[in-house]
Amino acid sequence: MTLLVAYATHSGATRTLAETVAASLRAEGFQVELADIADGPDPAGHEAVVLGSGVRVEAIEKSAARWAAAHEEALAAMPFAFFSCSGSASDPATGGRQKATDAFLGRFPVTPVAVRNFPGWVLMDRIPVHERVLLRSMRTPTGDFRDLPAVEAWGREIAPLLRG
Repeated sequence: MTLLVAYATHSGATRTLAETVAASLRAEGFQVELADIADGPDPAGHEAVVLGSGVRVEAIEKSAARWAAAHEEALAAMPFAFFSCSGSASDPATGGRQKATDAFLGRFPVTPVAVRNFPGWVLMDRIPVHERVLLRSMRTPTGDFRDLPAVEAWGREIAPLLRG
């Protein structure tokens, strides 16, 4: 079964999560194409899609939202899963929720078979200056909060859902 894992990233954390999901799904027997949204991947010719997006200033990456809208019909016709990657997902007070994910999926007419919000990293040297100022004013914790074993486990968990 062919599957596309497409991702939009700003600082690179989402790419590392997408790579981990792709490896996990390959281990489950999928033929996986891993692609950056910036390269314009086409979901046609695939039987399922996993879309991942970084979160910046309480929104998923604009390129991910545009790509999903452009391929809405294709995504509606196949199993589709979504994950986000943000520093705020590491905050236990969020209970695993992500405002940006909820807002995006609330507007998007396709319902994913699975959704997960993963912690990423907040590394100030990889963030534009204007965002650094905002994050510092909000006293945002910095560091690498990724949990790659949890991402790998999610890949195994969604495999049967993606098979349909």
